[in-house]
Amino acid sequence: MNRSLVAGAALLAGIAIAVPMLAWSASTSEPQLAQAAPAEPGMPGMGGMRDREGGMGHHGWMRGTMHRMIQLPPRQRCEERLARRAGRVAYMAAKLNLTPEQRPLWDKLQSTMQAAADKQRQLCAALPAAEGGQGTILDRASRREQFLSARLQGLQQARPALEQLYQALTPEQKAIIDHPFMHR
Repeated sequence: MNRSLVAGAALLAGIAIAVPMLAWSASTSEPQLAQAAPAEPGMPGMGGMRDREGGMGHHGWMRGTMHRMIQLPPRQRCEERLARRAGRVAYMAAKLNLTPEQRPLWDKLQSTMQAAADKQRQLCAALPAAEGGQGTILDRASRREQFLSARLQGLQQARPALEQLYQALTPEQKAIIDHPFMHR
């Protein structure tokens, strides 16, 4: 494993723990990992905030979505995050339009990612089903550490399969996977 990759991931994990520590001590029991989502202005029924032109911009949509997710009980919020991540993976598979030769490489990567998601789903199941019973800041820090460790382990395990797939992609497919939510 590349030492600079591990060091970078450790640095990001440290920042992810240190920055939200104070905010989370007052509110949540489960990690708030920001997730990118496709910007689709004007999506009906999303209830997000409007941009200057009256349409729903990416940031308004994200604020509305995050606001609704924060209101969910910890276990449901965690499960929702995993479901959204699975949706983005499926979106990527469809958008890449993989060839029959590339499909086994994608399946290998997908299998690795699914195993990592299953471990995270087990951690979700251990979260409180309701807002009460969140425990102390030390309890929340411990749960956050468990989630970050599981996520880092999943990334490390998926990396070789991702590298194999990436090398087999065409330049057009690489552009898609490098920037999946850019409008083309």
